[in-house]
Amino acid sequence: MSEQAPVQTVLACSQCRRPFPHTDVVQIAGNWVCAGCKPGYLSRVMASGGAAAAAGWHYGGFWIRLGARMIDGFVLGVPLLILAALLIPNLMKVQGTAPNPAALPGIAAFGLTFFLVYFVVVICYEVLFLKYRGATPGKMACGLKVVRSDGSSLEWGATIGRFVMWNVVTSGIPYINFILMLTSGIMAGTDGEKRALHDRVCDTRVVYKQSMA
Repeated sequence: MSEQAPVQTVLACSQCRRPFPHTDVVQIAGNWVCAGCKPGYLSRVMASGGAAAAAGWHYGGFWIRLGARMIDGFVLGVPLLILAALLIPNLMKVQGTAPNPAALPGIAAFGLTFFLVYFVVVICYEVLFLKYRGATPGKMACGLKVVRSDGSSLEWGATIGRFVMWNVVTSGIPYINFILMLTSGIMAGTDGEKRALHDRVCDTRVVYKQSMA
């Protein structure tokens, strides 16, 4: 008795409508395309939506990104509060109940050192996690990942640029930070690719990691 050959699935190309075996078509942006139609179709998809449209990425919007920022703030803020609770009573003892001018330079130097160390910790936290994991713990908890517009991982320049744009330029400049943060939030909420201000400057996208699988 001869073995019966397996039935091969036939699919129609979404562009020329001709039937092809499953092995002769590829899926691009949710449509099956044959080899002959692939170059032109891929060019149109890239022109209209970039690599993300061809890959079918699902972008992280304003609220999920805000939630990720809040988680990161909690991760960084809790150790800071614990450290402050341990150190502030000792500083109060040094100052005493009455004003002590001699202690003020030491307290000021300690405060400046504490701020600089914490700022370095924040830089390392965001830059290193984005460089080596593609997301901070907050973004990982929300299923998000930061990539370049072509889907590649971030290099040092992009990770540092994102940090500077958000933490220094957008939210760190007094008086105008409210306007810049509001503008960035509106961008993230209304842009087709959910790009905030720092995403536009650094050519990055925040996407759901599962949509890149």
